[in-house]
Amino acid sequence: MEMTLEELLPPERICLELVAEKKEDAIKEIAALLASSGKLLDKKAFLECLLEREKLETTGIGDGVALPHGRTDAVGEMLMAFARSKKGIDYEALDDRPVHLFFLIAAPLSGSTKVLKLLAKVSRLLHNATFRQALVKAETKAQIIELIKQKGQ
Repeated sequence: MEMTLEELLPPERICLELVAEKKEDAIKEIAALLASSGKLLDKKAFLECLLEREKLETTGIGDGVALPHGRTDAVGEMLMAFARSKKGIDYEALDDRPVHLFFLIAAPLSGSTKVLKLLAKVSRLLHNATFRQALVKAETKAQIIELIKQKGQ
């Protein structure tokens, strides 16, 4: 059975305001959310996987959104984290605009179809401008989870 978005995103993996001001620092800060959950098998290898993925092609998909993701043996199960930067980060996004919303997805090597489905589901949600604005305006982690729960069905 597939996990829902809110099941994949517990409050401890949500950051309401990133400290980072640069792309690589943002990726490191969001990856640290996953590492602090104790679910990463190898934090360093996972971070390297994410940074290598970014070298291939930016995961800044436009409209202020980035979907950094990686598939690696450093991850034992599908994981997700959400972070936000109100001022925005220069992320080399496809539309050259700053990124405000980040959904980081970690997946084991064996889960290729699951990760593709999750990426598609999250990117469909984020195509909705009203949803993106609501995520930016949300004041608490609970509000973010509720928004995702409402829209992510």
